Amino acid sequence: MSTARLRIGQIGYLNVLPLFHHLKQVFPPSDGLAYIPGHPAEMNALLARGELDCAPASSFEYLAGAGRYHLLPELSISAPQGPVKSVLLVSPVALDALPAWLAAHGSGVGLTGASASSAALLKVLWALCWGLPEPRWEPMAPGSGLAGARPFLEIGNHALKIHVDRPAGWHVIDLAEHWLRWTGLPFVFAVWIVRRGLSPAQRALLAEVHTALLHCKTTCAQAIAEIALWDEFTPWISPAGIHDYLATMGYDLGPREQASLALFGAHCATLGLLEGMPALTWAL
Repeated sequence: MSTARLRIGQIGYLNVLPLFHHLKQVFPPSDGLAYIPGHPAEMNALLARGELDCAPASSFEYLAGAGRYHLLPELSISAPQGPVKSVLLVSPVALDALPAWLAAHGSGVGLTGASASSAALLKVLWALCWGLPEPRWEPMAPGSGLAGARPFLEIGNHALKIHVDRPAGWHVIDLAEHWLRWTGLPFVFAVWIVRRGLSPAQRALLAEVHTALLHCKTTCAQAIAEIALWDEFTPWISPAGIHDYLATMGYDLGPREQASLALFGAHCATLGLLEGMPALTWAL
């Protein structure tokens, strides 16, 4: 493999498509650049093993392994308006009734294995914002929550489908909305993580990709209009629903997003999920 080859992770969720829609037109797959698909937790694992060079991956992965990584400046996947519609706690009862329900049913809370950031966010809100007693956290395959009879965390397209077509008898709690109410800051679900140790040629190509991604942010409206008509989404969400959903997404990593990331890291450290809040270091 050439040292100039750059391996970029691509999450298959609707929320990141506006960026990749343009990026892959400017940088199609080639001998010098490959796109590796997966959900956020798979991105985390590939980055940790050194099998990816750059990916939009869980902010928690950066916080937990900052010594291995840098960040691409000015880029995230965040929720500036509050509700994100695709990171949800889905419960058979309302939040204030959960302790009694869990005690009565002897059941745990299902955690999708698709996202470390969302799982950590739920634990932070559960303990520090909502003040609920510690439950039994149970791993759950993505998309399987509604088949059970317990509260569960769902993310991505599986969660968005629940938001669009809310199942009868279930309460849907948007985690980004509760974070914004609690902190006044937009939650940062993912950052663009770059592994340390890229070759000079890889760094040069990454700089070109970064420039293209920054341009992608400014052309999102055009990308959204095209994505809204794709056949793969129309069976379960309307073009208007796609516009409405993607309008809630943010792709910046400015001062408010960085402050939110630092606060999230501090709360995770309080709960023992992290050893401490690391510094933010930049790839370029």
